[in-house]
Amino acid sequence: MTQTKLTVSQIAELLKAQLVGSGDAEVVGVSAFDIAAPNQITFATDGKLLEKIGVCKAAAVIVKDKVESPLPLLMVNNVERALIEVLKKFMPQLDKPSPGIHKSAVVEEGALVDPTASIGPMAYIRKGAKIGAGTVISAGCKIGQDVTIGKDCKLDDNVVVYHNCTIGNNCFIYANSTIGATGFGYYFIDGRHQLIPHTGGVIIEDFVEIGANTCVDRAKFGNTIIGAGTKVDNLVQIAHNVVTGKCCLIVGQAGIAGSCKLGNGVVLAGQVGLKDHISIGDMTQVGAQAGVINDIGPNQQIVGSPAIDIKEKLRQVLLEQKLPEMNKQLKQLLKKVEQLEAAKNDSK
Repeated sequence: MTQTKLTVSQIAELLKAQLVGSGDAEVVGVSAFDIAAPNQITFATDGKLLEKIGVCKAAAVIVKDKVESPLPLLMVNNVERALIEVLKKFMPQLDKPSPGIHKSAVVEEGALVDPTASIGPMAYIRKGAKIGAGTVISAGCKIGQDVTIGKDCKLDDNVVVYHNCTIGNNCFIYANSTIGATGFGYYFIDGRHQLIPHTGGVIIEDFVEIGANTCVDRAKFGNTIIGAGTKVDNLVQIAHNVVTGKCCLIVGQAGIAGSCKLGNGVVLAGQVGLKDHISIGDMTQVGAQAGVINDIGPNQQIVGSPAIDIKEKLRQVLLEQKLPEMNKQLKQLLKKVEQLEAAKNDSK
């Protein structure tokens, strides 16, 4: 593993940034604003951090606007984009597995593995599977019959891809995830739950990332589809026949029930639950732990269980906070009414 070293001036050139101050300091990494060392570069995306720039120890700070600073500044139009580029540059360069098939791996006759692909120890590739150029299948993975995996993908250790599933190009699936297991569908017949055969598959489009210990179930008919550019966190359950749009974000422990449809750019925060057969419109954001039981249109922000518009929820919360005082006032009013009634009766 090699370490990258760049001067502040070289980083400014990489980012096409305007350098304010000296560019001579050597940088060996990137860190957060509060903990950056003198040989690290950092970034500031809000005014609160910039107010503390006098105590920052970094070699330089990536910012959008010029501020008074004892440190060199790298001024850019988009701090987040610049940060991504710098992190890529300083990312530890791990040794990439060599192309070829490890001697302990099993590749059945009829499987097609591109010569530039890498098949790791104890991996198992079934017949009819196709592994694209530059793809890495790590140790212990199982690739089922007639699976197609595109180019420049990486499947971390112990990923399982069941039969008749398709994974596009430039996809990353983290360790222990399962693609294409039978969906959770049963009919109650003759006093017991009987599994419905699932004859469909899974299609994962290009540039999708799927976190560790996540499950994407195969469709009953047709395909479960994860749209291009979608990013799925760890410990997520995506049920049969779900279809997501492009560039969705699905955060840890979310659960999407069968046949849900997500538009483009939908965000599901942590522990969100979606009822089966509902649709979420483009660019809608669903807050953490929300329970969604109805269709939601585009460009919404919803929270709570059952999920409602965030503004309505805030109104409810404000009212709930007033309930103890309102209850106290109600008791006082009732007491006064009782006293008035008693006085009225005494006067008769």
